[in-house]
Amino acid sequence: DCDDGPAHCMMETIFSPAFHISRAAGAEIASGADFIKFFQNGDQQFHDNGKENLQVDLQNSQVIHDTNDSKDDTISLMNLTCPDVGGGLSSEVSAIYLTMKNSKLECVDEYSHDHISTDVCMEEDECEEFDDFDPYFFIKNLPELSSVVPTFRRVLLPKQTRSCPPTTLVLDLDETLVHSTLEPCEDADFTFSVHLNLMVHTVFVRCRPHLHDFMERVAGLFEIIIFTASQSIYAEQLLNVLDPKRKVFRHRVYRESCVFVEGNYLKDLSILGRDLARVVMIDNSPQAFGFQVDNGIPIESWFDDGSDNELLLLLPFLESLVGVEDVRPLIAKRFNLREKVAAAVCPLGSNTGNPLER
Repeated sequence: DCDDGPAHCMMETIFSPAFHISRAAGAEIASGADFIKFFQNGDQQFHDNGKENLQVDLQNSQVIHDTNDSKDDTISLMNLTCPDVGGGLSSEVSAIYLTMKNSKLECVDEYSHDHISTDVCMEEDECEEFDDFDPYFFIKNLPELSSVVPTFRRVLLPKQTRSCPPTTLVLDLDETLVHSTLEPCEDADFTFSVHLNLMVHTVFVRCRPHLHDFMERVAGLFEIIIFTASQSIYAEQLLNVLDPKRKVFRHRVYRESCVFVEGNYLKDLSILGRDLARVVMIDNSPQAFGFQVDNGIPIESWFDDGSDNELLLLLPFLESLVGVEDVRPLIAKRFNLREKVAAAVCPLGSNTGNPLER
């Protein structure tokens, strides 16, 4: 069996993937998720379940379908097992390898719940994980946004209503607001079920300290949008518990709306259709907002520290942004992210080169 058990093998498929730099290919692969892309043998194939008629809107990178009933749509990981793969791979890479080797990963579209099936093959002992990931070096070497997204894209969200606060606060989910796991834990704040591999699996969720106070405070100040790299089949259920009446989070955006760059899911804020002068994003992974650094507020990743108070500490600064014509200069002055990006050096040493170069 893989070191962390079957539950860990499935975690990367629904939760926000971790960011890593691989030692392989001259550090050209930036995360565990990129193993999927690197060893992919063909293009994505669309899975027709007999009820849906799929077509691709190439300009939007969206999947559109006609369906009579999508209530029973689930993610199915077929024949998911964790046989012994030898000592050549770390436990995390082994988990990703085994999950993708033995399964079909079906991504659920945010609105249509279409299923996109991808078959992936990997060779054992191909890659060695490298955990010294520097988000600012990653940002420093990002390609231009225009080179990785279509020139013309339909914005994702409807226009703001008159009653909506003019400033938008975009929040990440995993390790920013909550920590979720498939491993049983006694101190979970709540649990819910997800259907995987024709079985029901329990997701255990811990809420970051002061989360509900934070939500209550910012809900009256901002238009709140959740933007997560997690899959909707998991995140939607979690948010239905946190905000069952959708009074706090006005919109929910999932992995399918991220930009996939060198194995990492990045969040292009321009797709939201909001004036970026009035958009603030909080994420524990600074590289996630790498295309709009001046809009991003980094926060420490949270897992289980009961004494954490990062959400409360951010409130005074967030309150100072309400009604400001352009939040970006204030964010840049407070967090100095551009200076950190400029000063970032390759963590792998000078002989590996740019991890984003081909």
